[in-house]
Amino acid sequence: MIEINLLPQEMRKKEPRFKPIEFGEIDLKNLPVKNIGIAAVGVLLALHAILFVVGSYSKSKIADMTKKYNAILPERNKAQSLKLQIDLMNRKVLAIDELMVKRFGWAEKLSSLNDSVTPGIWLSELTYDEKIGENTKKVVTKQAAPGGKNQAIKQSTEKVVLRYLVISGYASSMGEQGTASIGKFIRSLKENPAFYSDFSSIELGSIKSEKMQDQEVMSFKLTCMFKQTG
Repeated sequence: MIEINLLPQEMRKKEPRFKPIEFGEIDLKNLPVKNIGIAAVGVLLALHAILFVVGSYSKSKIADMTKKYNAILPERNKAQSLKLQIDLMNRKVLAIDELMVKRFGWAEKLSSLNDSVTPGIWLSELTYDEKIGENTKKVVTKQAAPGGKNQAIKQSTEKVVLRYLVISGYASSMGEQGTASIGKFIRSLKENPAFYSDFSSIELGSIKSEKMQDQEVMSFKLTCMFKQTG
């Protein structure tokens, strides 16, 4: 039967652009299940291939970057080592400048060192050195106690830079005589106020027998620690 809608155009019921899908009307027997399965497998294979290519590229880039890093690593370590050495030398130069300007004149100190040299001793080298050490201080605190007040002593430790003047030389005598000559030289340094006034201690760092120009001698090294400032 033919139906004719005589209503005006604006009063006619408009058909929705998108019709709802009635799943009950779908005939599963007529769906191309095989084609859909093949398409799904194809999509999965394509995704797998893309992920494989991206992963391989990433691994290749990582390997290339690791190779370049390993190639420059020795130079980097060498540069860091040189930087540490430069920093240490700069610190030593600043420390020596401070000693020269604020504490004493090197010409006077070297002259007093020369006056302290005893017979049988000759010097070969003077160097400056420093290391990090600990300084222990005693702190007195007052504590209230029943019946009065008492004091408590506490110790505090702080990191400090220990500075040394290292004196290297030789003693012409061997054995006990050589040791006695070095000990006499140390006493001479300590008894000379012009030299020892800027140091807190003088210690024998090392001593060993050597042969120089067919003569048996004893080499030694003294560490003279500068007094702490501030």
